Amino acid sequence: MELDDRPDLAQRLKDAIPAATLIAMRPSASGGPDEILVVERSSRLAFAGGMIAFPGGRVEAADGVLAQRLAPGLPPAEASARVAALRETFEETGLLCGLRGDADFSELARARAELLAGAEFAALLADRGWALDPAALMPFARWCPPAEIVLARRFDARFYLVQAPAGAPVSPDRTENAASFWASAGALIEDAEGGRLKILGPTRATLMRLAMGRGFADARASALEFPVREILPVVRSEGDERWAGVPPGHGYPDVDFRLR
Repeated sequence: MELDDRPDLAQRLKDAIPAATLIAMRPSASGGPDEILVVERSSRLAFAGGMIAFPGGRVEAADGVLAQRLAPGLPPAEASARVAALRETFEETGLLCGLRGDADFSELARARAELLAGAEFAALLADRGWALDPAALMPFARWCPPAEIVLARRFDARFYLVQAPAGAPVSPDRTENAASFWASAGALIEDAEGGRLKILGPTRATLMRLAMGRGFADARASALEFPVREILPVVRSEGDERWAGVPPGHGYPDVDFRLR
C-alpha cells in the first residue's frame, strides 16, 4: 500500500524504517504441519538481540532499483519490499526464494559469500543469469509501529509468504544471526511458552496466526480472506508495563505482547 493518498498514515510512519520479512514454509518430513524458517538474532544486537524472528531487514535503495526492472507493474514501495525480503533472507540464511529455474546449491553458497562480502545483489544475479520473480511472494501482513510508544527503532514491516525450494540448506550469517532453523509454528510457540525461546512480538503473533492452519495452503487462504491492511497495534498499560494487541479484521487470534 502506498501512502500518497493517506496523509494520516504517512505522518505516523514518517520516521519508520521500511522493512520486509519473509515467511518461508516447507512441508515437514514427518508429515506434520509445515515448517517455517526462523533465525535467532545475535545477542549483541541492540534491536531484538537473542530473539527468534523471521529473516528480513530494512529496504535499501538498491532494492528499489532492482525492483523497477523485476516488477514494474507493482507500486514502487511494494516491489522494493519484495526484493528486500528475498535479498535479506538470502544474506541471513542462504535460502534464495523466488528464483526462476534451478540453481546449484554450491553456486548459491558462493553467491551468498559474495553478498556477505559486499557484492551488489543485482550484480551477482546478473553475473549468473539468475532471474527473480517477486510475484512468488504473497503479501501476508504489514506491521506499523505503535504511535503511542517512543521506540529506538521504528519499522514499517511488510510480511510475505513463500514456498521454499525443496531440500535447500540454510545456515546463519554469524553476524546478525547466531542460528537459523526450521520448525512448525506450534513447536515455536510451545518453546516460547516453556521459556526455551524468546520470540519478537509481531513474529509470535504471526506464528499464532499460522498455527491456526497446517501449512502454506492454509496460510495462503488466510491471506486471501484478509487482504493486507496496515496493522496499527492497540496499546494498553498494566502498571509500568505496556502491551500491544492486534485489532480485529486482520486474521490474527486474540494475542498481545509486551513492548520493550
